[in-house]
Amino acid sequence: MNKFSTPPANDGSRIIAVIIDSVVAGALSIIPFGYVAGMAYLLTRDGLPFLDGQSVGKKLMGLRAVTEDGVALTNNWGATILRNVAFLVPFVGPLVELIVMLTNNDRQRLGDQWAKTRVIAV
Repeated sequence: MNKFSTPPANDGSRIIAVIIDSVVAGALSIIPFGYVAGMAYLLTRDGLPFLDGQSVGKKLMGLRAVTEDGVALTNNWGATILRNVAFLVPFVGPLVELIVMLTNNDRQRLGDQWAKTRVIAV
């Protein structure tokens, strides 16, 4: 039994949200210094206050990353960066995260385990 009171979000919705966020990060890379902006977005996307603690992908898919207590990650930069740092390792990071999420009984990827977070439907 997991320590979270709400069930995890649907795997398919989470995967689509990550794809949307990757497209956002890629689009940012076409502007000057865009690579840095794209990487910053990938690291901080779940804590952005103007998105109410949801990334663009999570907002479009009706998902939210929350702490063990069910609190949104708005302005919680430590947990936000910790849960997303693996995505900065090209190809390998996202692939490892996908495999861990799909094979873990709690449906948590490594970043969620490290930051003690979970993605829920809202």
